[in-house]
Amino acid sequence: MIWQQRKSMVLKNATLHIGNGEVLQGDMKIEDGKITEIGKSLSGGEVQDMTGKDIFPGFIDSGNFLGTQDMAYFAKDYNENSSPVTPYLDIWHSLDPDELSLQEFYKAGITSTVVTPGNEGLLGGTCAVVKTVGKNINKITVRRDVALKASFTSEVIRVFQNKGGPKTPMAMADALKTALSQTEYTSDYRGQRTKEVMDAVRSGRMPVLAACENVSEIERFFDVTKSYPDMKIILTLSYEADRAEKSIKERNAAVVLGDTSRSSLQMAHKTNFAKLVDMAESGTKFGLTVLGTDMAWGKEMLLWTASKLMQTCKSSETIVSMLTANPAELFGVSDRIGLLKAGLDADYVVYEGDPVKKCGARLLETVINGETVYQA
Repeated sequence: MIWQQRKSMVLKNATLHIGNGEVLQGDMKIEDGKITEIGKSLSGGEVQDMTGKDIFPGFIDSGNFLGTQDMAYFAKDYNENSSPVTPYLDIWHSLDPDELSLQEFYKAGITSTVVTPGNEGLLGGTCAVVKTVGKNINKITVRRDVALKASFTSEVIRVFQNKGGPKTPMAMADALKTALSQTEYTSDYRGQRTKEVMDAVRSGRMPVLAACENVSEIERFFDVTKSYPDMKIILTLSYEADRAEKSIKERNAAVVLGDTSRSSLQMAHKTNFAKLVDMAESGTKFGLTVLGTDMAWGKEMLLWTASKLMQTCKSSETIVSMLTANPAELFGVSDRIGLLKAGLDADYVVYEGDPVKKCGARLLETVINGETVYQA
């Protein structure tokens, strides 16, 4: 890994993919780890000619648990199995920066990730956004409590049916309704922390990231939460989101699409990629993650899914937004990352070619907080 920070630098004559659909030919100025200016004929500091190069905001994985498990012993520190309802937990306390760095996300252009609890808890705890490499947990943290992780999948039943938890989908629905309708809490830390999180979720100040793998789980989740119109819902691992398009639009929900590299998964869910693209082009916010239904298969899977969606997409910048601006907005960190914009962290990737359009595009450099962490 390369750690090289320049106090002041101007990247000249680049193709700048801003992240919000705009593409500019021009310059970008970096100072002290921040983007300070986007424009033409910029000057000051070290000059680096980027003619023929494409620069993107650093890619963001929209939700996985890598970095919260011991890879040597496969300890699942992202699943708390003492109770199916633990909204008071914070995934940040399970995060190991060294384990996250071992994934080498930055070698695939991924500079930030949404770290989440797993799918075994009905309400598993809150999520955090972190940079994918750094010297310690405080330095890599962008923001904590960016969403509450929920799971409406069969994993909850599998884990808790013999522990006094839900044994059926209808029992899961009842448990979620009970958790959402609770208004009185104990005065201890756990009680007050639960109140803080649940009040934020009900009011829409904190989104809920809900794992729903099939259309039935999506529709059931919407039904259980219909009494809370202000709730912001982000569906994740939702391979059948195209079959719930009407409900997703009515609830103004967003979708995180998981790893699609396995054809068996696509066949099982009958995933309609063209329809998903239509939804994105019609205004539904999408993010992407390397996480699959059972595990994360590797850093390369983010661009694999991007290229799959690109096959029917009218504009590659729609897909670029799924990797950058969309997740930053959905998880409340657009003041730090997700765009090439003055004032934001200097997290960006330099490519020879456009990786959304061309499988042969080559990653030349990954920069986090103005520091080069990878060079080809």
